[in-house]
Order: sequence, then structure tokens, then C-alpha cells
Amino acid sequence: MTEVSPNLGKRLYIPDVEDAVKPKFGMIFKTLDDAYIFYTKYAAVGGFVVRKGTEYSDPRGVKKLKYYVCSKEGINKMKKVDTLDESYKQKISRSNSSKRTGCNAHIRLEFTDNKWKIYKFVEEHNHYFVQQQDMHFLTSSRQLTHLQKHMIHSMSKINIGPVKAFNVMRTIFGGFEEVGATKEDCKNFKRELNLFIGEYDAEMAVSFLMKKKEHLPKFSCEYFTDDEDRLKGLFWADEDAKRNYFTFGDVMSFDATYRSNRYSMVFVLFTGIDNHYNNVSFGAALLGSETADTYKWLLRCFLKAFGYEPKVVVTDHNNEKGNSRNFYQQSS
Repeated sequence: MTEVSPNLGKRLYIPDVEDAVKPKFGMIFKTLDDAYIFYTKYAAVGGFVVRKGTEYSDPRGVKKLKYYVCSKEGINKMKKVDTLDESYKQKISRSNSSKRTGCNAHIRLEFTDNKWKIYKFVEEHNHYFVQQQDMHFLTSSRQLTHLQKHMIHSMSKINIGPVKAFNVMRTIFGGFEEVGATKEDCKNFKRELNLFIGEYDAEMAVSFLMKKKEHLPKFSCEYFTDDEDRLKGLFWADEDAKRNYFTFGDVMSFDATYRSNRYSMVFVLFTGIDNHYNNVSFGAALLGSETADTYKWLLRCFLKAFGYEPKVVVTDHNNEKGNSRNFYQQSS
């Protein structure tokens, strides 16, 4: 249904839905979640997406007022672009097809008598709605089932990526609309899964190495995390590595391979050469970033494990674009 505002001359659109699913002034809900679910169901039928809006609390921190708005509420902020700016070239932004139009459709809920009540309902939108045949494109209608998530995870174990996994599911379920999700949803799930596995792997690796340190007197292991308990640095050296260093440690090679592993951490390897010109290992480390502070931490770990610095440190000069030079400058 379309209306024309006599004051502003703008075309406004009202969802064509049954009264039973439409919000009304004075409706009461036990919780905010109940109100949100009701409004999102109305939006799914009407052809738009809901976004959680502003909320206000009293001095005690108790929520008293809440807005749920159309996802096209507000205006997209324009970003300055300067291709001559070197810092701009380093920035990679995700494309976003969602454009805000300043839509004013919303509901306002107020908390009174331990209940949430609709005190305002604006149903007019300033944009077209999604057609019925395209409803499955709405984020509120897209959701991977437990079976589909399991399929994506299982196929990833045999090197089938999320896009190919989506195509397989589309064939199995009988079409795009029957999958109930998009390729982007599959890729996002795989990305979240990798992050979860990465955090678990980090915890498992630290636990394993620290147990070795506890039971093996000559085994060294140090690590540190950030404020969010994410692993930012891990150093280890076993008894063989220390024996190699004490025998052949006059000259040491310091190599930092920049983010070559799946967890985007810098792998650092300390090596030397024995009397037969064979490479021998002195120790290894994983770093979450290449900063001066990180390499200072690594130097302290190295000195704690071995007790003294090497006479000569050889490194790849290409690494000097980072801060790896902080290590061998301080150890020289």
C-alpha cells in the first residue's frame, strides 16, 4: 500500500499484512525479547528487517525505554577518500549493499508496572519492501541449520570450501531458496568456526608446553596474552635446543616468517650451524604482532632460557620493514 504525505510530498509505504501480526498501541509484553520477536515476525511478513535501536535506563541502571527500528533508519555516513594517501591504500573495507534511507518506521516500548508496553508505532516506510519471492534474502529469514553447519564443517575437512559446500547443499535441498542461507552466510560461519578452533588450539598448545616445562627442568616455555585472553606471544626451547646453543651458539640465525600460518601469527625460528654445516635449532616462537614491545618480550624470554646473548646474529634484512631488528639490535 502506498500513501502520499500532503505535507512533505514523499511517497510512504505501509506493509500489507494481517492485523493479527501488526503491532498496536498499548500492546503489552512480559519481556523485551518477546516484543523483539513479535516485531521481527511482523517485519519478516512485511518485507523489511528490524534493527535494535536506542535504549534508556533510570539512575539505577534499569531499562525504561527501548526503540526497535527499521534497518534502513538513519543515513549512511560518507567517508573521505584520498588515493594519494598511503594509509588509505592499506585499508580494505568490506562492500555493503545495505543502504540507509532515513526510514522512520519503529516501535517505542516503555517499562511500566513490570511490563513492556508499546507507546508508539510508526508503520510508514520511505522505501520499497522485499517481494514475497525474495523473502529468503532477508537476514531475518536466513539461518543455517545444525545439519547444514555440520555439512560445512565436514566438507572443510576434505578441503571443500564454504562456497562449494553451499553449491552442494543447493543441489541436495533442491534450490537456493530451500537452503535458507546464502554463500556469505556459509563463509561467515566458516570464518567464525576457524576463530573458535584457533582459540581452542592456542589454549591446547600453551597447556601442552607448560606441562612439559613443569615436568622437564631443562625445558623453557613463556607466553603472554592480551586483555581479551588472546595469545599474543609463545616461546619455547627444549633440552636439545639448549645443548645446541651452548655448543654452536656463537652465531645465530634469526628468521621471522611473516604470518605464514593459518592463525595469522608470526613464526620465529632461532637456528645455528654445527661442525658439519648442518642446521640446528635453538628455539622457536609465535608472535601475534611485530612490534618493538613484542620483540623486547621475546629477547627477555631468550635470555631467561639461555642465560647469555650470541656473539653474532644473522637475519633477513627484508624483515626490517617490521620491528624484528629490535631483537638483534638489543642483543648485539
